Amino acid sequence: MNMYAGLTIAAAMTLTAASPAWAQGTYPVDTVTMVVPYAAGGAGDTVGRLVADELSRRLGVNFVVENVGGASGAIGAEQVSRAPADGSTLLLAGNAIFTTAPHLADVGFDPFVDFTAIANVSEAVRMLVASKSLEVSNLEEFVAYGKAHPGEMNYGSVGVGSTGHVATVDMLNVMGIEAAHIPYKGAAEVVQAVLAGDVQFMMDAAAIPQVRQDTVTPLAVPGADRIAEFPDVPALLESGYDSITGTGWQMVMGPAGMPADVVAAIEAALEEANADPAFVERLGKAGVSPRFMTGSMLDSALRSDYERFETLLTGLGLAK
Repeated sequence: MNMYAGLTIAAAMTLTAASPAWAQGTYPVDTVTMVVPYAAGGAGDTVGRLVADELSRRLGVNFVVENVGGASGAIGAEQVSRAPADGSTLLLAGNAIFTTAPHLADVGFDPFVDFTAIANVSEAVRMLVASKSLEVSNLEEFVAYGKAHPGEMNYGSVGVGSTGHVATVDMLNVMGIEAAHIPYKGAAEVVQAVLAGDVQFMMDAAAIPQVRQDTVTPLAVPGADRIAEFPDVPALLESGYDSITGTGWQMVMGPAGMPADVVAAIEAALEEANADPAFVERLGKAGVSPRFMTGSMLDSALRSDYERFETLLTGLGLAK
């Protein structure tokens, strides 16, 4: 069976370089494919296009964004792992692809053998929100409803093993609530499901724009800290629920064996972008915050979280 059967590829977007930053225009290829392993329209897709645009301008090459959704991002990631290591193919992905997904299923790649960690770009703070159809107005009412109606609620995420999925499972266990998980190919699909009442709640950064529009009910922020923009939305820890953080990272990876000078150029361009107020503002509008890490820092962070999630998922009975 073709392992790529059924993958979702949205219309590619070509980004034309404005001014070459690479010395003498000598980047090894003329066009780079930036694979975004999620469906178009979600936060991950938006960040991927922002990053591709920045790299196009700063490196002086064209970028094509290709959406390859499915299997919680693993299909797109595997595609990149098998691509030529010449700088022509990059991956804009969330950390869960490398830290949780390999513990849940055979993903077709080794996160620390088949990739080059180039740089982390941003992080997204998730929010737990409920569909207006659920008719709860705060976290206390949500917990009470869940306990009174075990197994009757559904929740969505961008896929099995995604940070949002794992954080939600952990939270529900702490709360003593039973609910069914429905995976989607991207955050935009989860949002639409919540708005339509097909699922009753979600925990994702993509929910935050809907909170601004008052189309969903904000319940809580995973972790210990409230979000400054929403001071009335409590953190789970202060509410008595010791849950794992709901923060996710967005990073640029490449196939293993990329030339060191190419990696260094991309890393430097992303570091410059993260210091650019205009880029930071665009990230904010996409619902994420800048968080730059060099390739070596990113590799260490991923390895640490890989071990942490292995312990967590085993304890939750989710590990393969």
